[in-house]
Amino acid sequence: MTLVVSALASSSQGNAILLRLEQTAILIDCGLSMRAIERHLRLAGLDPADLHAILLTHEHGDHALSAGKLARRYGLPVVCNAATHAALGEQLAGAAVELLPIGAAAGIGPFDITSFRLPHDAAAPVGYSIAAAGVTVGLAVDLGSWTEEIVEHLRPADLLIVAANHDREQLQVAPYPQATRRRIFSSLGHLDNVQTGELLARIGADGRERDVWLAHLSEQANTPERARKGVGRVLQMAGISGLRLVTLPRRATLAPPGTAVWSSDGMLKQKSLFG
Repeated sequence: MTLVVSALASSSQGNAILLRLEQTAILIDCGLSMRAIERHLRLAGLDPADLHAILLTHEHGDHALSAGKLARRYGLPVVCNAATHAALGEQLAGAAVELLPIGAAAGIGPFDITSFRLPHDAAAPVGYSIAAAGVTVGLAVDLGSWTEEIVEHLRPADLLIVAANHDREQLQVAPYPQATRRRIFSSLGHLDNVQTGELLARIGADGRERDVWLAHLSEQANTPERARKGVGRVLQMAGISGLRLVTLPRRATLAPPGTAVWSSDGMLKQKSLFG
């Protein structure tokens, strides 16, 4: 059995991560227009009707924009916590909603899913730890700070999908109102490259090999090169060498950089090599 993870979109303009294992497919976040999410799913080789569930991290539009529409059109369940459900209100009217309390676990086909709380300015934002096919995927894409509890939830992951939203210096001169800068900088805003590096260094201190997707890069206050260098510099200073960094493209495309895809086959081979 091979678990395949595809990044359909990752930015402040929209987020969607697709996980597939045999005949089961789940979508984490649905922050694109209806037409765009259908197009990106088909680009990844999946008909939207073949999804088994849409998991939401929180209610912000770049994560939940078309979740209700997609769920209603294709008869899909939306999985979220009660506060997120309430915050979305009429957007989820008519959709089948399955509540997953923060910290609780649920099974969707072969996927074992656990949610955990994240510090972000939304009703009840969460990350997910998802285990299947002998590997674990950890996702934390909207958070302004991190705690040891978050580290413990992410530590089992073989693939980490973690936000590296902005470069501190670039954010200072980005074309944002001062109030927006303060929000992004806050402990309930978004991680910068250094903070993400510190989080990954804490997780990677056990020396285990992992793949890391740097996600949710700001279009105005970060670049893939800045993110890799900023995070990589912190890891180097901490003596962490087992994390393989990839920056996610903001949208999947037919041309390069295309769609970021991760397969459990490669990670299981790494595990057999390094124990």
